[in-house]
Amino acid sequence: MKSFLSAIAVTSILAFSSMASAEKAAPPEKVNINKASVQELDEKLSGVGRRIAQEIVKHRDSYGPFQSTDDLDKVKFVGSSIIEKNKTRITYD
Repeated sequence: MKSFLSAIAVTSILAFSSMASAEKAAPPEKVNINKASVQELDEKLSGVGRRIAQEIVKHRDSYGPFQSTDDLDKVKFVGSSIIEKNKTRITYD
C-alpha cells in the first residue's frame, strides 16, 4: 500500500511539473504598442502598470505612432529596463 501511495505521489508531482514547464515555455503575447489600450498595455507588458500605460497612450496621442524602441524610450517613466523586459512582446505595426 505504501508503494502504491508513493507511486501516486510521484506521478502527481511529475504531472504538475510538466504542466508548469509548459506554461513557462509559452511565448509572450504580442502587443501592438500603437493600437493597444491602456488596459491592454497594463495587462500584457511586464513592469507596466496603469500609470505607465497611460503615459504611453498619452505620448502616442501627442506625437504619433512609435516607430522603434528609441521612440518608446522618450515616454515618461519608460526606461531601458521596461523596454528590455518587453522587447519580444512589443510590435510597432
